[in-house]
Amino acid sequence: MARTQTPVGIVSGAVSLPPREISVKDVFKEEGIPYNPAIDKNIGMDRVHVFEGEWRTRLALEAATDALSKAVMKANEIDVIVDFSVLPQDYVVPSWCISNQIQHELGAGNAINLGFGGGGTTNLLTALKFVAALIRTGKAETALLVATDVAIPGNRVINKDLPLTVLGDGAGALIVGKDNTVCEILDIELWSDGRQSDVMCIPGGGLAYPDRLDLYRLRIDAEGYSEEATLRNLEKITSRAAGKAGMNLENIPIFITPNISARDREKFSEAFGMSGDDSFVENRRRYGHIQGTDLVINLMQSINSRTEGRSSVAAVCSHGWGFSYGAMIVRI
Repeated sequence: MARTQTPVGIVSGAVSLPPREISVKDVFKEEGIPYNPAIDKNIGMDRVHVFEGEWRTRLALEAATDALSKAVMKANEIDVIVDFSVLPQDYVVPSWCISNQIQHELGAGNAINLGFGGGGTTNLLTALKFVAALIRTGKAETALLVATDVAIPGNRVINKDLPLTVLGDGAGALIVGKDNTVCEILDIELWSDGRQSDVMCIPGGGLAYPDRLDLYRLRIDAEGYSEEATLRNLEKITSRAAGKAGMNLENIPIFITPNISARDREKFSEAFGMSGDDSFVENRRRYGHIQGTDLVINLMQSINSRTEGRSSVAAVCSHGWGFSYGAMIVRI
C-alpha cells in the first residue's frame, strides 16, 4: 500500500468475558459427546467462559466502554459503529444488529451503524478494511468495531462426530482512527469462495422451527472443508497483502490467527513455514474459540508485549472455514 496515504490504525482495544468458567470436558459431557485424549491434543483447550443472563449485548457494551476509556474518547466522537459478530445475538431479525443498540447505550448520536456477518472470524478484517477506507478518504475520523459472540445452547462443540473446536463466550471492541494509534494498518486483503457458502451452517431448525432448539446444530461441512486447500489459499492472500505493504512473508515475525484449535494452528504453521509456532496457546486454553474476539485478544497481546521503543510487523489472518478469507498487515 502506498505510504502516501493517510496512516490509519487501531487506537485501543478491549475484551469483555463473562465471569463463569466451565471445563471443556464438562462441555462435552453436557452435550453428550465422548471426550478422549486425542480430542484434547487436537483442540488444545482447557476451559471456556459461559454467558449467563438475558442480554448478550451487555458484553459488547462493556468492551466498547472500556475501549473508549483507553482511547480517552467520548461516545459522540465516534463516526461509525460496526458489528462484526459471527452469530445473531439478542434478536434474530434482518433489520437489527448490535451496533444499533450500542449506539443508543453509549449515546453515540453522531455515528452511522452497520454490521458484517456471514464470514466467520474474517468479519473483523472485513470491518477493518471498510472503516480504514472511510477514514483514509475523509468520510470519517473514528470508528468503533464491536462484537458479542455467545454460543447457541448445545452448540459449543462444533462437529459432534469429529470435533473441530469449542466455542467460548465473550465480546471484543476496537477503536480505529488516525491519531495516537498503537497499531498501524498497512494493508488488508479479502477474498471469498462462493462454492463454500454453506460450509458453516445449521442444517435443521432456523426460522422454519423457531422453538425447536434441539434441531440447532452448528457444524462445519467436513466433506466441503479442506484444511490443506484452505491454508494454501490463506497463504496466497497473506502473501499478496505483504507484497502490497512492501515486504515478503519471511520478513514478518508475528502471525496472529483465531484460537480455533491446536491442530488449526499447527497446520497454519506448516503452511506458512513457521516450525510449529503456537504463540497464543494460553489464550486458546483459557478462553476457547470466541470467534472474532480471538483476533482482538491475540492482537492486543502482541501490542502489549512489544519491546518499548521498537516496532515490529505482524500479519493477522483468518480463513473463515474456507469461505471468507482475510489478511491484514500491521505495524505494532
